[in-house]
Amino acid sequence: MALALGRRRGYVVAPYPAPAGVENNELMNAHSLAPVDPAQQEEWFLLQLELQPLPLQPLWAVLDALPAAGRLAQADSWSELLLETLAGRRQRAEAFATIARRAAWHPDTPVQRALWRKLAQGVLQDSREQQALTAHAGFEGAVPLPECFRRLRLLLALAPGVLCRDNTWGFGVVQKVDTFYGRVTIDFEKKRSHEMSLAYTAEALELLTEDHLLARQHRRPDDLRQLVQAQPAEVVRLALRSFGAMTVDQLQQRLLPGIVAAGDWKRFWDAARKGLKGDPLVYVPAKRAEQLRLLDRALARDGDWFDALAGERSVKHILDRTDELIKNAVSVTWTEGARAVVAGRLAFAAKGAGTRHLDQLARALMNAAALGLTLPADEYVPAVTAFVQPELLVKTLHALPARLVTPFLEWLGAQAGAAALDGLLAVLPRLEQAALNEALDLLLAGGREEACTRIFQRSVNMQTAGVEYLFWLFRHPERLAAWVPGTWPVLANLVVTELEKEAGGERLKAQNQLRELTEQVAWLRTVMAPMNEAQRHLFMERIKTSPAWPLVDRRGVLGRMVHLYPELAGVLVAKAAAAAAAPDRPAVTSFRTYRERQAQLQHIASVEIPRIAREIGVARSYGDLSENHEYKAAKEMQAVLARRQAELEQMLHAVRPSDFHDLPTERAGLGTRVVLRYPDGRQETFVILGEWDRDEPLGIISCHTGMARAVEGHRPGDTLLVPSEQGERSCVLAEVTGLPDAVRAWMDGADGKVRSG
Repeated sequence: MALALGRRRGYVVAPYPAPAGVENNELMNAHSLAPVDPAQQEEWFLLQLELQPLPLQPLWAVLDALPAAGRLAQADSWSELLLETLAGRRQRAEAFATIARRAAWHPDTPVQRALWRKLAQGVLQDSREQQALTAHAGFEGAVPLPECFRRLRLLLALAPGVLCRDNTWGFGVVQKVDTFYGRVTIDFEKKRSHEMSLAYTAEALELLTEDHLLARQHRRPDDLRQLVQAQPAEVVRLALRSFGAMTVDQLQQRLLPGIVAAGDWKRFWDAARKGLKGDPLVYVPAKRAEQLRLLDRALARDGDWFDALAGERSVKHILDRTDELIKNAVSVTWTEGARAVVAGRLAFAAKGAGTRHLDQLARALMNAAALGLTLPADEYVPAVTAFVQPELLVKTLHALPARLVTPFLEWLGAQAGAAALDGLLAVLPRLEQAALNEALDLLLAGGREEACTRIFQRSVNMQTAGVEYLFWLFRHPERLAAWVPGTWPVLANLVVTELEKEAGGERLKAQNQLRELTEQVAWLRTVMAPMNEAQRHLFMERIKTSPAWPLVDRRGVLGRMVHLYPELAGVLVAKAAAAAAAPDRPAVTSFRTYRERQAQLQHIASVEIPRIAREIGVARSYGDLSENHEYKAAKEMQAVLARRQAELEQMLHAVRPSDFHDLPTERAGLGTRVVLRYPDGRQETFVILGEWDRDEPLGIISCHTGMARAVEGHRPGDTLLVPSEQGERSCVLAEVTGLPDAVRAWMDGADGKVRSG
């Protein structure tokens, strides 16, 4: 009726919510019809100012339209009339909103700001103290005007007994407001009788309503304690209403220890999560890094949800949203259109990831399979069978986070069958620890033990078994005994070799795990029992001179070896005496390896440690930390990196770089090339360099190796005993010379080969 009446009279209806207490909405709308004719608008406007309550939305709509029509002066004049009416009726919030609307029509200048402050003071004309508060609301600075009015409203609400919160000081109760000196005194939980300026108070303080969580804790602590025990889910809702959306970690920080006892958190959160699970107005994310939040309406994975997904352009967000679909399949409203949207977005994600981001590509294909969708063929997206090719398989396994390695291998096995197992066998020596563990589990379950045995035997016999292989073997002693029997002396020396190599990432983690294993008495007893006396002596000497252990740890290992085999104490005594008789020599290494260690330290400090910190943040998103493999693995890796950083810093402090020029060559020693001749006519050539120098193709060995110590100080023609895998062997030192050009080129950063004498 009102709409028809308005059209007949040439009016338009400006819709607005009816004020509380007004029941005849038709009458209300009829009174608030705004004339289209400008000549009639002023009369209409003045009539509206007489109404109780004021029809503010239509009035504001008319005012906002005037500046655009070139009638700014009229808009200013009419807004002052509305402002006078609101001030007279003590409707401060509406008056401030009117001033803010008027300010939007004008440039933001100091002159205009002075006018807005003056108008605000006019609204507060009944109290000089309240007018003085405008000086602290930011009108004279660059604070946006809506924020100035927010601050002013906060200052007007300050009074003794008002509850508040500050990010620095926490919960507080206002004790005194001094407008003359511009100060407020608050009793905070962290600081009593704390004084703050009114300007800072307006900017930083939050006033709490009586239904705020902190207000309930202060006013009714017993009721809140009962709520924590009986209705954990309601406590979470109360926290979200009070503080807004937050992650589970942020929620935990809000509630502990004042509201929920630290020891009760797991029980509380498990019960709360269970209670919230069926609440359609609370969004509980699948990932811990996302925020819990209250919803205006139930979140349904329906047409609107799929429409939003259809417009998504971020590969990461597409994958996260489809993860949600898989996890919450029951709440999904599937239609042909919905399936087409998901298939299209996953195809987009797979194409966008390509072979540059293999982890995202694998996730896209795995999610499509989990949802029963077939993605359209695309030249930029490899077929599933391509993942069994060695290079792509290795790169994908290295790119995937640990939590997805097993699902990926299971998916690949389901898609490619026996070809997937063949592909794993082909890349087994190149896999990192997490992927190796999962791959071996699948291979053994798939009946490929014989093939695995041959691979391990070949790697041990060829002395190429990496740290991952060795650690896996030692963690599966039953496989070790069956696959590579009688190889303990070889394996023990392989372990030392692998621990001496530089490593990073997952390999560094595996290396540290293997090192910790070698320091255990049980391991030493197992590997040394099958050795003969000569092999034990050589193994002990190898550990004693190896840089694989920090000094304190190495001494601990040697002490355990002597405890197991007391006769080895004589070896230590003899070596210690020889070392005491030898002249002191500073610890040196080549500039090449010194720079390499410096680069490793820089990489760990600036790349690896920040990266693992980010991974810890991501890992926390996957759920309960007590059952979170990714979080535990990331924390372990963080400890490994911190230890490696400290070791490198200590090494670089203790060792100095050298170019090995002008060193004597009359005797074998640091900076010399030596040729050994054995009784069977065979010759070996070594180049002895510094602490960290080694290169097998060039014959470069560290001055700390058993071979370097055995030849040190001898002249050409001397007969001496040198270490070998079978024990000490006799040979003749045939030649001692200076460093070859190829070695000097290597020290300068190039590569070459040492020619045998």
